Amino acid sequence: MRWELLFGDLEAQLHAATQQDLERQINELARVEASQLTLAEVLRGAVGSRLSVVMRNGTAFHGEMRKVEPQWVLLHEDGRSVLLPLAKILRMQGTGQGRAGAPSKISFTLAAALRILTRNRSSVVIELDSGRPSIVRGVLDQVGADYVQLMQLADGVSRDRGNTQGSIVVPIEALVSIASSPDNEF
Repeated sequence: MRWELLFGDLEAQLHAATQQDLERQINELARVEASQLTLAEVLRGAVGSRLSVVMRNGTAFHGEMRKVEPQWVLLHEDGRSVLLPLAKILRMQGTGQGRAGAPSKISFTLAAALRILTRNRSSVVIELDSGRPSIVRGVLDQVGADYVQLMQLADGVSRDRGNTQGSIVVPIEALVSIASSPDNEF
């Protein structure tokens, strides 16, 4: 009888040690998997949620996360859409614990998203990365590999030969936010 108790105890200890080792391996695998998540995957888990996003220049946006791509996110804020380059985000709040992979194998770069806005002739308000607030309004005319060309418009006017204030070229890297004008949402 004593031998049975001894062997039973040894078997229980072996089972407990095996279980602890298995739990350690599972925890390590979970840490490795989490270390390979991208910011876009974290944000995809927050699609449909309200977020607060602070950009590197200090500008804050508060709205519903609508779309997430590897280089940018689309936020809906107070009746307008705002395209935010991920590289310009300083911090965000409200992402929660959800995580999600890419919904499709095809992703849109920031330049591709800007080309869609160019094709649609969308009026935009662009905030530039600078030491002091710098905002330009207009219609995107052209998007190159690393720049955008914008036909500047006076406040409150539509695109017309007499309403333009000239054309400017801006490096894509200098864009902090691209917001829809109140009259057209993208």
